[in-house]
Amino acid sequence: MKKILVCCLLLLLTGFLTACTGPVQIARNETEGLKAGYQNPHLGALSQKYAGLLKSIYARYRLNKMSLAKEGLGFTALTDNSGQKLYYLLVQVRPEDVNFDQNKTTGEKRLQLILQRYFEPNVRVLSKEDVAPDDINGLAFGVTWPVRDFTQCDTAGGFVEYVLAYVSKSDFFSILDGSETVSSVLSNSEVVTSLDLAPPKSIKLRYQ
Repeated sequence: MKKILVCCLLLLLTGFLTACTGPVQIARNETEGLKAGYQNPHLGALSQKYAGLLKSIYARYRLNKMSLAKEGLGFTALTDNSGQKLYYLLVQVRPEDVNFDQNKTTGEKRLQLILQRYFEPNVRVLSKEDVAPDDINGLAFGVTWPVRDFTQCDTAGGFVEYVLAYVSKSDFFSILDGSETVSSVLSNSEVVTSLDLAPPKSIKLRYQ
């Protein structure tokens, strides 16, 4: 497995929300949407270099009435099996209409619903030009969502789950061209998820 270098992102997304208050992890403006505070200088440099691109992507999601997670736009990195660092455009969405009751769903069922209903429509907002530069190796695309105890509160609180897939540039182009399905690409991609308050882990993704 590739070594994942996005610890701060994962820690952010796995945090608890308070009982019936607290953040909803939705970026309400451009400033909230753009990732800040990179520990890796190269990622910070990419973010500055492509600041215009990130703002354009944010505007595109707003135009399509799709929401991004807080600090869901930026750059992240992987180290592959040969020790080479790969740099990915990071796009993490947070659909506003998703609201799961933890008493009536399981982590795996929630993940499957997200993959079937929200992954492809949101990823198709992006274009080939977004990852075309030579110093961008691919797309790290994810979805985050809340899980709540509806007997306590059905509109806020609970905890956060997510799925984040690292897709190569060629595979992303294949999705847009229609030569590969999202499910076939994801089944061969590095995928990280956190479900049911478990620590983040790499999984072999299978659609059901």
